[in-house]
Amino acid sequence: MPSQGAVVTFRVVDETFKVLLTDPAQIDLARRVLAGSAKRFPNGRIQSGTDVNTGWSWHLSEVDLVEASIEVCDGKPSDVEHAGVSYGGGRFCPWSAVVVAVSDR
Repeated sequence: MPSQGAVVTFRVVDETFKVLLTDPAQIDLARRVLAGSAKRFPNGRIQSGTDVNTGWSWHLSEVDLVEASIEVCDGKPSDVEHAGVSYGGGRFCPWSAVVVAVSDR
């Protein structure tokens, strides 16, 4: 049976959030980031609804793990919670995000 993806948990300062990755290359990259052999942070489109991001009213779709991004989408998960889907021009890219877990779905 093909993989249903992986749930990646990120920590930003004192908050955590989760994203679902389905691209095998991005899942592999997330595992390398967790192991400390790569440095990346998520950049994704903000969507209403929890999906795998329990505890928040939003989730990210179209997520890529990137090395750099524009500053307007940097912040904490609570910033997105307060501003809604328009935060960061509709994208969330927390520069200080650290992968703390990668779990098969």
